[in-house]
Formats: sequence, structure tokens, C-alpha cells
Amino acid sequence: MITIATLSGTVRAVPSEADATGAVRYTLTGAATGTVHVTATSSPARWDRFDAVRASLGSASARELPAEPLVRLRGRAYQGSTVRVLAYSADVPWGWQDPMSLVDTDDRPAPEQAAQTLTAILRACAGDYAARSDFPSLQHAARRHDTPQLLQWLDAMISHAEQEQARRLEEAEAHRVQAARTLTTWWTLARWFTARPHPVLALLLAPGRESLAHRAEYLPKWAEISTRAAAEEGQRLALLRSEYEGLARPTAVAEGPQRAYFVVGQWTGGGDVDIWHVEQAPADPGEWADVYAQYSEDAEEAFGSVNVVYAASPQAAADQARRQARETHARIRRDLARP
Repeated sequence: MITIATLSGTVRAVPSEADATGAVRYTLTGAATGTVHVTATSSPARWDRFDAVRASLGSASARELPAEPLVRLRGRAYQGSTVRVLAYSADVPWGWQDPMSLVDTDDRPAPEQAAQTLTAILRACAGDYAARSDFPSLQHAARRHDTPQLLQWLDAMISHAEQEQARRLEEAEAHRVQAARTLTTWWTLARWFTARPHPVLALLLAPGRESLAHRAEYLPKWAEISTRAAAEEGQRLALLRSEYEGLARPTAVAEGPQRAYFVVGQWTGGGDVDIWHVEQAPADPGEWADVYAQYSEDAEEAFGSVNVVYAASPQAAADQARRQARETHARIRRDLARP
């Protein structure tokens, strides 16, 4: 049993035995009553890393109706959940993904004191679950239970990402072709006008909205935008495929704790990348964004790229970045070769 001091009074939580899915139910007494459902879950960053804990008020899943009695506080029943991200300390804000709102069964937001009380209960139960001596086996059970549904979702997301990347590549090629044809037409008309001036030719050569000059200017920019969008979709696709592969082989032994790394490199051709810097990503989201922005700027100037890679070591991160580059290069060549 754990004792939780809250603004609404003392709450006692008694854990049950873990079920086949790795879930544990905490029965509450005292200032609050009901059940808190706690289970291991996939990381918010990667679905194939089960290094997070989800605690829900009387519900086995945010996608399901409550499977156990909702938590009641002063006669009102509440719904909501929180996620403990084990990659970070529980003492920092980003170590938790608290709910945007805690609501009652009439979808009314919980009052401030009730929200603080419920959050304290959820965090205490999640912390107790994560500290269990059998936590690794609970992680394995949760992973086995959730993997079929996650694979189904990832399969649909991969299919959509492939279609979106192919569409962006087709857009970029179409814009480049149109830009080249427009420019050729403009120069042809310019030579005709020089040889024999005519008002109609002058009108066709004049700048204006959707004129030949205007289209010759903006179409290459549109091609660049579509190309960048295709590259971004390719990075997302590589992550989705990596997650799918990780889930499809749940018994694979990890070489160590997975951390986020910034991998900066330069394309050398043939799908290879010359890696010139690997750095572990900061835990602070603000610092993360600043460092990533700086590396992105440096990489762009050097015709390179910066990838966020999850790996156990800098060398493993560099190897994974190279592998993703080769896969992306091969995929783009296949897409371009399609009739």
C-alpha cells in the first residue's frame, strides 16, 4: 500500500497483482475512491521503446471506455491519464506528459484543487509501478499485448507516408519541368521580339501575375519546397519503418539504453553519408530545439542534413544514420524510376 498526501486529504492506494497484460490496478480509499489503472506503454518518441508508464483514472486505455470504477472525489467521478517518461528524471517537467485536462463524466473540467489531487494520485501510482522489482517483466507483457495494434497502426502510417513522399517527389519534378519549359518559352519569345518587335510579344514578355516571367521565377521555388517536403517525409518514413522493425522483433536484445542523438552529415553520393558530428541531444526541450536549429543551419550550408537518431551509443547512432540514408536514397531512386 502507498500513502499519498494530497490537497484534498490522505489517499491510500493498494496495488493488485499484475495481469497478463502487465497492468496493475490501484484501489483507492480515503479522500478519493475508485481505481487507477497503470501499465507500461510505448515511449512518446518511439513506439517500439516501452520505456514509459501510463496511469489512468479507472480506464485501461484512453481509447476504451472505463474498465474499472472511475476515481471519485467529493462525489464527482473523473477521467484522465498521465504518462511517466522514464528517459527523464521525474523531477523535471518533461519527465511527465500530464493530461491537457481532467474532466468529469459530464465533460466538465476538474476544479483546480481536484485537478492537483488527481494529478498527485496518478503520479504516485505511476512512480510506484515503475519502481517495482518485476517491472522488466511487466514491460515485456505490455509490449506483447500492445504490439499487434501498434503494428497495424504503423503499417497504415507507413503506407500513407510512402504515398505522400511519392506525391511530393512528383510535384517537385513537375515544377522543375514546367519551370524549364516556361524559361525556354520566355527566351524564345524574347528573341522573336528582338528580331521583330510586336505588341503581342511585348504583352507575353511583360511581368505580371501568372505571366511567363512570374512563373519562371516561382516554379523553381515550388520545386525546392516540394523536394524539402519529400525529404522530411522520408525522414518520418525511416522512423516509422525503424519502429515497425523494432516491434516486429520484440525478442531482440537491446545493446543498452536508447538515447536521442543529433547526427550531422553530408551526402557523398550513392546513398552514403560522411558523418562529421554526433552529439547526445539535451534533455531540456528548449535547449534541444536551439541545438537542432543550429546544426540544421550548418548542415544546410554544407549540403548536408541533421537527423535525430535513437541509439545506445554515438557509434550506433552514426551507423543507423548511414543506414537510413542508404534506404532513403534507394527509395527515392525507385520512386523516380516508376513510369
